[in-house]
Amino acid sequence: MDDDLVYKKPRKGPALAPSADSALPTLESLQEKQRSELIEMAQVRYGIKGSKVQINLTSIQINSVMTEAQIFKALLAAPESERADQILYALAKGDLSADMANQILASLALLGKFKKIKIEP
Repeated sequence: MDDDLVYKKPRKGPALAPSADSALPTLESLQEKQRSELIEMAQVRYGIKGSKVQINLTSIQINSVMTEAQIFKALLAAPESERADQILYALAKGDLSADMANQILASLALLGKFKKIKIEP
């Protein structure tokens, strides 16, 4: 008779070792999937992939050799309401990497939240 007062979960079969079939995806594969989905979404949105659409954005020059600071400076020439679209459009055309676009979009969102904060003296 077992008089042990500590609960022990009954074991079923051999110790559970992760099998090759149920292995979780790597962080790198998830990031690559996210990048490719972001690029595809931008390409569909701006008519580069799929049906043609009319793009009416302020003309600014963004390219892959620019730094984040240079891109923000270029964005100042565009209306504030177009800035995120400018980044997605540059991504869709291949003028910006997905990582840089994601970083800039996150910064734009953060700046937008800061603008809404009211500081009282």
